[in-house]
Amino acid sequence: MNKNLNYYISKYFADYLPNVKGVSKNTINSYRDTFVSLLNYLKKVKKMNINNLPINSLDNKLIEEYLIYLEEEQKNSISTRNQRLAAIRSFYKYLKNRELSCFEICTNIQLIPNKKTHNKILSYFSIDEIKTLLNLPNTKEKSGFRNYVLLLFMYETACRAQELADLTLKQLSLNEHAFVTLKGKGNKERNVPLTNDLKNLLLKYLNTFYISDSNEYVFWNKLNNKFTTKGIEYILKKYIKIAKLKYPSKFKNKYSNHSMRHSRAMHLLESGVNLIYIRDILGHTSVVTTEIYAKSSPIIKEKQILEHSKKLNVSDKYTEDQKNDLLKFLQNL
Repeated sequence: MNKNLNYYISKYFADYLPNVKGVSKNTINSYRDTFVSLLNYLKKVKKMNINNLPINSLDNKLIEEYLIYLEEEQKNSISTRNQRLAAIRSFYKYLKNRELSCFEICTNIQLIPNKKTHNKILSYFSIDEIKTLLNLPNTKEKSGFRNYVLLLFMYETACRAQELADLTLKQLSLNEHAFVTLKGKGNKERNVPLTNDLKNLLLKYLNTFYISDSNEYVFWNKLNNKFTTKGIEYILKKYIKIAKLKYPSKFKNKYSNHSMRHSRAMHLLESGVNLIYIRDILGHTSVVTTEIYAKSSPIIKEKQILEHSKKLNVSDKYTEDQKNDLLKFLQNL
C-alpha cells in the first residue's frame, strides 16, 4: 500500500493522539484546528489537491510560508502562530519515526523556530478588586446566585475556564476535608482543597439547582446547556464592565478568564504560600512555570528590595573629628 500524507494525518488523530499519547480532547481539538487551517491554506492559496497529498509534499519552506500567511493575511498573533507550529512539529515528529523516506523533511520542519513574543504583563485583580467583583451578583436571584458561586469557585480553586465548564458532580468531594479533582492539560488530575465557606455554598447551590447525578455538569447556562469558556467569559466581563462604571479608579487592566487564575496565584504568593504548593494548585508540571508570579508581583519585589536593603546598610567609617580632618584634606587637594 502506497501510504500518502493523508493516511498518516488520519492515523495521527484517530489513533496516536487519543490512544498512544492519551492527550485530552481539548488538545486534539486544538491540533485539529491547526490542520484544518493548514489544509485550507494548501487548497486555497497553494492550489494543491488536499485529498491526495504525497508523503513529501510539505517541507520547511512551505510551512514557513504558511506561518507568514497566518500573521500577515489572517492577522493571527505570534502566540497563535507558535501554537500552530507546535502542532505541526508534533505531527512531523510522529511521522519521522514511521516513514524514513521523509526523515530529512521531518527534521527540517521540527527545526523551524518559534517566533519571539513580547513578554506580557500578567493581568490580575487586586484583593480589593476581587472582593468588589464578588459583591456585584444579585444572589437573591437564581442566576445571580449561580454567577456568584461560579466566580468564587473559579477564583478560589484557580481553575482554568475549560476545567470549570467540564466540572461534574463526581469531581466534588464535599465531606469534612472538602476538595475538588480538576482535570487539566493532558488529562492530568490534581486535588484542590475547598474552604468550609465554599463547600457550604456549593452544597446550597447543588440543592438549589437540583444537581444530584454524579455525571451531571455543575454549572449550566440559561438554556440548560453546559457552560462554554465563552459563556464563562461573558459572565466575568459582564461584572467587570459594571465594576468599571461604579468604580472608575479600579479595574484598569485588560482581563480574561485566566485573570481569575492569575489573581489567586498572586494572592497566595503574596500571603507567603510556598511556590511548590501554588504549583500543585495550578497544576503546573514545573515550578519554573509558576515562578512567573514571583517575577511579576510588585509586592514581592518590594518586600525583597526592602529586606535586602536593610542588610546593606553600612555604618559610618569615620568619627566627626575624622570627618572634619578628611574634609580639610579634601579641600587642600
